Amino acid sequence: MPFVVLIGTLAPIFLLFMNALKPSEEFTASPFGLPSRITLENLTTAWTMGGYAQAYGNSIIVGISTVLIVCVAGGLCAYALAKMEFRGKGFIMLLLFLVLSVPMGLFLVPLFYAWIKLELMNTHQGLILIYAAIYMPFNIFLLRTYLLGIPKEISESARIDGCNELQIFGRIMIPIAKPVFLTVSLLTGLWTWNEFFFANAFIQKDELKTVATKYLVFVGNYSADWSKISAAGVISILPFIVIYFLLQRNFIEGMAEGSVKG
Repeated sequence: MPFVVLIGTLAPIFLLFMNALKPSEEFTASPFGLPSRITLENLTTAWTMGGYAQAYGNSIIVGISTVLIVCVAGGLCAYALAKMEFRGKGFIMLLLFLVLSVPMGLFLVPLFYAWIKLELMNTHQGLILIYAAIYMPFNIFLLRTYLLGIPKEISESARIDGCNELQIFGRIMIPIAKPVFLTVSLLTGLWTWNEFFFANAFIQKDELKTVATKYLVFVGNYSADWSKISAAGVISILPFIVIYFLLQRNFIEGMAEGSVKG
């Protein structure tokens, strides 16, 4: 059974890469067949047509900014919820849970009018704020669960030595919780990189568009070039495939420990 699941998961990715490296004229004749020769023409053409050099830069700016906000603000919130006692703690937990249960699409209309009033339409800042707000609740729960597993004696010893809460968080908690912070960074970066709905709605200027929205360049109202779409798909997912294979041990460790501690 695990082998069947593995095949079912990898088969679409294999087909995507195969069609991206297949000569365009072969796709119509044999969309599921192996290519007679390997060519990079689809990739180079898609890269140029889609303006992916600029889109990569935009996605990196948005992604890194969102990751930093989520890790810093979410980490501080998770630390407070895990290690501190204060009035309203239970209400905040309930509020975060309720936010997680609301479909993202319901935020679109009110955000659209608010962003027009605040002049945040067609800005990376506006998109970063939306992503940070959407991805914060889940990551706060993930970070909090991990931090709950860190013995209280560590933070108590630090307080005796004269450290305040920010120093405890920055000097002690972050180094200990490094695996889960890496996991949060990878998850947030991946979600931000692949997000299409809000990026397409709030960014209309072509020079500000992110990687995920560039698929629209290759799909028209009446026709589609599937070879170029496959190449665009490879261009979009390749960075995170490489990053995952480089950091998979840390990613799995952070997910496993963050989900069972506490």
